[in-house]
Amino acid sequence: MVKCVLLCAALAAPLSAQIPSPEDLETKSKREIVQEGLEMREIRESAARDVGDALSKIDGISKIRKGGIANDVVLRGFQGGNLNLLIDGARIYGACPGHMDPSAFHIDFAEVQSVEVTKGAFDITSQGSLGGAVNVVRKRPGAGFRFNPSLQLGSFGAFNPSLTGSYGNERLEVSAGYSYRQSAAFRDGLGRRFTGIANYRPQSFGDDAFRIHTGWGAVRFSPAANQSGELSYTHQDGSNTLYPYLQMDSPYDIADRLAAAYEFRAGGAVRKVRAQSYYTAVRHWMTDEKRTSSTGARDVFSMATFAHTRVLGARTDVEFARGFTAGFEAYQRNWDAVNSMRSQMMNTDQNAVPNVNTTVAGAYLDYSLSVTDRFRIGAGARLDSGAMYVRGAGVNLNLFRAYKGVDQLRNHDLNPSANARLTFGLTNSLELFAGLASTVRLPDAQERYFNQKRMGSDWVGNPALSPTRNTETNLGLNFRRRGFFLKPLVFYSNLSDMIVIHNQARRSMQPGVMNTMARSYENVDARIYGGEITSGLSIGSRWLVSSGLALSRGAK
Repeated sequence: MVKCVLLCAALAAPLSAQIPSPEDLETKSKREIVQEGLEMREIRESAARDVGDALSKIDGISKIRKGGIANDVVLRGFQGGNLNLLIDGARIYGACPGHMDPSAFHIDFAEVQSVEVTKGAFDITSQGSLGGAVNVVRKRPGAGFRFNPSLQLGSFGAFNPSLTGSYGNERLEVSAGYSYRQSAAFRDGLGRRFTGIANYRPQSFGDDAFRIHTGWGAVRFSPAANQSGELSYTHQDGSNTLYPYLQMDSPYDIADRLAAAYEFRAGGAVRKVRAQSYYTAVRHWMTDEKRTSSTGARDVFSMATFAHTRVLGARTDVEFARGFTAGFEAYQRNWDAVNSMRSQMMNTDQNAVPNVNTTVAGAYLDYSLSVTDRFRIGAGARLDSGAMYVRGAGVNLNLFRAYKGVDQLRNHDLNPSANARLTFGLTNSLELFAGLASTVRLPDAQERYFNQKRMGSDWVGNPALSPTRNTETNLGLNFRRRGFFLKPLVFYSNLSDMIVIHNQARRSMQPGVMNTMARSYENVDARIYGGEITSGLSIGSRWLVSSGLALSRGAK
């Protein structure tokens, strides 16, 4: 894809400031254990359509592409619920049971300042970072008046204008922005639209691939020199997003994010305290009305799902002197999805994800220490309590009994996590780093309580699923000299009770359950292992040559 970017900014940096200096490269190579990141400049200058697409330029990260946008992030083979994606520390989840609207879809590039990635099981600050964590850092308004219009044009009719403005002084900063993203359907090498290749109806061949509006605003205030607070809100409205990879498309996907935070900075034993609360919600509607499968249906569609999810959360993080950090996190996620069938053979509405609440509370403690100029150590521990229960009255217990032999609608889990890290300078230019971590992620509401009767094969969750634990080791080297760095590393993840999809045979006869097979979930033991090599060379202040290689392999 070809993309052209036009930017107008209140302040412009010289070209030399756009290329990392040798010192910048060395700083990047020194990130502890398995941390990477993207800055706004790298995102803007890429051909990416969303955050998930942009992250795929980092070694070890790839994507699952289901359409023109809304790419699923894959980190070392981990994806979906096995990764945490946060926006300034706040959780947001997609509502679609088929991962049509992943978390990274619900933030616009124009909001983003940088993206921080922690690879592996080493994020101790947030529950559920089984294979890694991605934290999107939003832009902060600066001093004075700033006005930043932007226009991105690309192949296949890609059109992305955005406008941000802000005003700030030492006491008060106000910012707001709007972005619109649109693109026609991609074409293959023969010039055919994907709508003409997949099972789209002829009247949909000329439809756009996506149209998305995003608006946001924020107020940041400082009542004292060592204190600051912020209130922010974002609304995103996506319409007519096409997913040729899947069986349905999305007439609309609406996301809201509301967050408040307050930070206090001191110089004594407690250096910084940050408290945050947030509310995020996603409403998602998907149908096959544009597909040939809806031909002859009783409605405009033959199958559809309305899903919504919301998260109410809060966290407090405290930085102490002498390398200690402690924190507490609590959140509740609600997830509900109703599947509708309007074919000639079936006319039903089923509460597939039956209004499930997941409530988590956890606390962590992390410590890092520079023993000498060449020797650094760190360790962290965390404990989480999770409760999950079904609120919906429409759950079909006979499906659970027929295929799984259980019908429990409540679960409680108590899970510890821990890690240890060390970095040792072998020479002035060569550094060894190693880490060992063990962390857990809870099964989600779909994996435990999904229940849907279908033609030929049902789809049922497994209420007896255990949480998945990743025990991971990392070992690598950092070599830095005169603007050049080389960073090879290897990793091994031992996964106990990994949650995978499987075909479940019916165990017993139950009223209304006629099929003998269902799509379901089970715990298995698995492993994922691999390695990465990253290198870079800065030539003067204007040229950078870099390369990367990553390999991941998994088996159960």
